[in-house]
Amino acid sequence: MIINSIILFLSAFLGGISIYLFPSLKQKKFDYLLIFAGSYLFSITILHILPEVYAQYTNSFQIGIFILIGFALQMVLGVLSTGVEHGHIHHIEKGEKYLTPSVLVIGLGVHAFLEGTILAHPVSSGIHNHAGGIIFGIILHKIPAALALMVVVSAYSRQRSIALMYLIVFSLCSPLGLMIASLVGEYHMFSIREMSWLYAIVSGSFLHISTTIFFESNPKHKLKVPRLLVVFLGALVAILIEMIF
Repeated sequence: MIINSIILFLSAFLGGISIYLFPSLKQKKFDYLLIFAGSYLFSITILHILPEVYAQYTNSFQIGIFILIGFALQMVLGVLSTGVEHGHIHHIEKGEKYLTPSVLVIGLGVHAFLEGTILAHPVSSGIHNHAGGIIFGIILHKIPAALALMVVVSAYSRQRSIALMYLIVFSLCSPLGLMIASLVGEYHMFSIREMSWLYAIVSGSFLHISTTIFFESNPKHKLKVPRLLVVFLGALVAILIEMIF
């Protein structure tokens, strides 16, 4: 748990401060990384997370309901974060007052907290499958999300200390989710049914984020072979990881 918490924190923090370490970085350079991350996250959800959730709690109708709830919840969080959680840099328009760093961090933080809980899944459920594939997927989309957050926050404040404060808060959310979920599972505060509902919600959130990345990467719905190959590569890596571990 401690190692995974450190990995989660560093992936977000280092992704965010890369705006200072590599000031010439452009959002468009992350396109293929985002597409790969979306494909991988979608695939690992289908191959790993959902099968475990359905195996753990066999009421498939209830699980399906909570997957839909997670999908809808991410839609709401996406309004608050304006899509920053999947690497989308929002361009601030004059008079757009709802988009503030605090609102962004709330939207991103809730999602980050929930995705951290999924890493406690093998421990709390008694299913000891390797969680490395899941944490790899979380890292892949957390890095560009943190970078996009810092771009937006920096547009509001030129004070680096304020931007770093927001980044640290965001970076702590996933480790906090992991630690709380681990304690809840260890002390049996929630039943298997309730934990399954939680993981189903997170699965729905992952499905929303990954499919949104697909749509945003090709808004004109044109066939682009390099993008298609990256999608296949992301799915292939997820399959290989599941086969190996």
